[in-house]
Amino acid sequence: MAAVALNGSNITTGNFTNQFVQPPWRIALWSVAYSSVLAVAVFGNLIVIWIILAHKRMRTVTNYFLLNLAFSDASMAAFNTLINFIYAAHGDWYFGEAYCRFHNFFPVTSVFASIYSMTAIAPRLSATATKVVIVCIWALAVVLAFPLCFYSTIRILPRRTICYVAWPRKEDDPFMFHIIVMILVYLLPLMVMGITYTIVG
Repeated sequence: MAAVALNGSNITTGNFTNQFVQPPWRIALWSVAYSSVLAVAVFGNLIVIWIILAHKRMRTVTNYFLLNLAFSDASMAAFNTLINFIYAAHGDWYFGEAYCRFHNFFPVTSVFASIYSMTAIAPRLSATATKVVIVCIWALAVVLAFPLCFYSTIRILPRRTICYVAWPRKEDDPFMFHIIVMILVYLLPLMVMGITYTIVG
């Protein structure tokens, strides 16, 4: 009969130790935290979306960007929060390679879209220009996050499966990608918002 021992985050069954399975107390705390985040992010943003879409007077240029921001945040929470919890709690990827690609790709796309939406609120645009900008925001976000989708894969190890980004050059590619992300998603939007708000002010 196989012996089962629980010690911290290690679970031993027979001769196999799975150090990635979390202890029950930690899973309980994570359950509360993840459930709270999921509820607030999904339902809170859905309320914002409903208010803007259901009331014609709320459909202003600024609110279109807020609608895009709410959709981005709600989508990321709905599609990734529960999956992140299961993967973190069990240390095992159950969802196949296709969802692994989506799992690594969509959150980054959503973050890009959120940041660019906040950046685009600053300039004063017409309603038509706003819709065009929102389409361009998502197109650019998809392009920037595409490498994460393209290089994501799963690896089947003894007793567990992992989902990860298999960069061709393990040292150089992640570094270059993070530099590009830092410039295009943080420094450039910050500079644009600083200039536009200075002009408006």
